[in-house]
Amino acid sequence: MTNNSMTTKWWMKFSLLLAITALSVLYVVPTFTKLDPEKSKFPFTKKINLGLDLQGGLYLVMGVDFNKVFKEIADRQYTSLNDVLKKKSLTITEGKVVVNPATADDPRIQIKFAAADKSKISDLIKSEFTHFRLTEDKADSLEIGLTNDFRTDVRERTLNQSIEVIRNRIDEFGVAEPQISSQGNDRVVVELPGIKEVDRAKALIGRTANLEFKMADDSSLKPGELEQLIAQIEKDKGISFKEGKDFKFSDYVKTLNENAVGKIPADDEIAFEKTPQGRIPFLLHSKSEVTGNDLQDAQVVPNHETNRPEVSFELNPKGAITFEALTGANIGKRLAIVLDGIVHSAPVINSKIGARGVITTGRGGYDEALRESKDLAIVLRAGALPAQLELMEQRVVGPSLGADSVAKGAFASLIGILAVFMLTAIYYRVSGVIAVISLFLNVILVLAILVWLEATLTLPGIAGVALTVGIAVDSNVVIYERIREELRLGKAIGVAVEAGFDKAFKTILDANVANGIAAVILMIYGSGPVKGFAVTMLIGIVTTIFTAVFVCRVLFDLYLNRLERAKSQSISI
Repeated sequence: MTNNSMTTKWWMKFSLLLAITALSVLYVVPTFTKLDPEKSKFPFTKKINLGLDLQGGLYLVMGVDFNKVFKEIADRQYTSLNDVLKKKSLTITEGKVVVNPATADDPRIQIKFAAADKSKISDLIKSEFTHFRLTEDKADSLEIGLTNDFRTDVRERTLNQSIEVIRNRIDEFGVAEPQISSQGNDRVVVELPGIKEVDRAKALIGRTANLEFKMADDSSLKPGELEQLIAQIEKDKGISFKEGKDFKFSDYVKTLNENAVGKIPADDEIAFEKTPQGRIPFLLHSKSEVTGNDLQDAQVVPNHETNRPEVSFELNPKGAITFEALTGANIGKRLAIVLDGIVHSAPVINSKIGARGVITTGRGGYDEALRESKDLAIVLRAGALPAQLELMEQRVVGPSLGADSVAKGAFASLIGILAVFMLTAIYYRVSGVIAVISLFLNVILVLAILVWLEATLTLPGIAGVALTVGIAVDSNVVIYERIREELRLGKAIGVAVEAGFDKAFKTILDANVANGIAAVILMIYGSGPVKGFAVTMLIGIVTTIFTAVFVCRVLFDLYLNRLERAKSQSISI
């Protein structure tokens, strides 16, 4: 600064710096204290979530048997094709599904027929079975396979379905930050930090999805009475709806229903829909008329009249008869779609529904409705086409190993960070102390953002924090050496500092953009711990630019103002 008083602009920057620092400190306080989120009145209660390698838990890799999936699809398609041909008075004299061991994920449907019917059969297949491709064409026979696009879509949908099913299972354990993702095109990776019931978790994850259609009972209780009943039971029995490590949602619902006996109809039960805003209670008839075993498929389709997405579903013949009778007798009432005891949707029945039906989601705008429709379709398919999941890999990380990793990782990072702080302060003296302050704030900002994003900190993530300090100190070195060059040219202190920060900014930005590109690539193509490292690194890059350019400059202006007041012409740099 070139005048003897701090400018209004500087005070605004300094006030912003103090506000950001105070907010960041408040965010990280719960992580480093024994604060109880439920009892404390502290304004911030979130803590940094520790990954599997830091708190122990279960790591599973589940493989999807797509050979079996495609074989089942081919069998169903052959049956469907045969039925359609019969309706058109076209007869298949011989038909079968053939699987070649060398290409087991590409089964073929072979059909034979009268040569005179070939043209009609070929035209029908082209018009009504668009996901078929012709692999062999003879005068009285055809060999048909599934198109590559269709098989790719099936792989994607099956993996999404498996992830949805597994996610429902994990709710049983109340795991704070489960990591569930696809790996390649045929595997699902499941990380359950802090899990102790390993065998039960494995058994629960692998069981078949339980999809049910149940009628809602909206006439037995008046509006608001169900909520009052639930609140009274919670008060009398000392139970509450709360997500936590030892909380099991199914136990909570079971307790409610046990204590609701006599207060709700004997053939009814209480169930809930989970939303981002909380839970929505339902009173449902206990009897399930139609289940996932009766469902064949579900897809998101556009409604051309309303220009909104809908979910189209298809039932098998048995399910179609039952569903038609059920919906025909309950027009105007709500039908709940329940997966593993959780209500996922409860649309109103507008008309009798047979083999095919449509569910209109209708929440919010188009994007929200599309997202809800896609999620509902995945849920429906979870019951209709449960893929066989095979355990490919298992690792159980004990809590002692996790604690040891935390201690050693934190200690190593602390030693590295302290070494950087000391060397910087010794080499650059007062300017080095300013750099150390900005570096310390950099670490606090990284941790605060991790809390704010509810990200999971892994051991590589701790290494990413240490690396952030190294990258940040490089930025300070670039700035200080630029200032030194300007001072050697005989420029005044204020002018040299101004020029040093301005000229260094481009170099700092270029270097961090290059690091950011590398981190983005790691985050996209990496998995598990590698992603954790990449996320921490990306956060560190943003905070490094902020602290090196903004924070350092604000503190340096304060330092220069002190020198001017002391009439000093020397600067420690």
